Amino acid sequence: MEWKQIKQLSEKYWKADTTIEEEKKLRKNITSSNDLVDPQEVEYFKTLEQFSSATLDDDFDDRFFENIEANPKTIPFYQHRWFQLAASVILMVGMATGFQTYKARQLARQQEARAAFEIAKSALFIVSEKMNEGNQYTIDGLKKFEETHQKIKTQNFNN
Repeated sequence: MEWKQIKQLSEKYWKADTTIEEEKKLRKNITSSNDLVDPQEVEYFKTLEQFSSATLDDDFDDRFFENIEANPKTIPFYQHRWFQLAASVILMVGMATGFQTYKARQLARQQEARAAFEIAKSALFIVSEKMNEGNQYTIDGLKKFEETHQKIKTQNFNN
């Protein structure tokens, strides 16, 4: 078979367009013409040929079942039902504890914020009282100033 025909059959094969007869021709000719074809393709078809010629011994079934019976399946500890149940309980307890801790921290933060608000409120009341006292001094000072100013005006006019 020519190299061009092998190449065309190979392309058809990889597109899954070949018939069974064409595949047989390709398998037969690709392994015999090693120098014309890609070495990976040759290796692929040789491997296919080896797998297709592989057979099992007559006593394979007996040995297989003996092996299964000799090595009973052991279930890993994490696949036991009690382990899964215990893990679920631990997870639930952990989540509940975490939620309670979160709520306690939130409550503590709210109480701290309330206390800070009360301190700031009392400080502002003190500042307000002092400002009112200062305002009263200012008003008293202005009244004295006005009285003095009026006295000076009346004395200047009388002289």
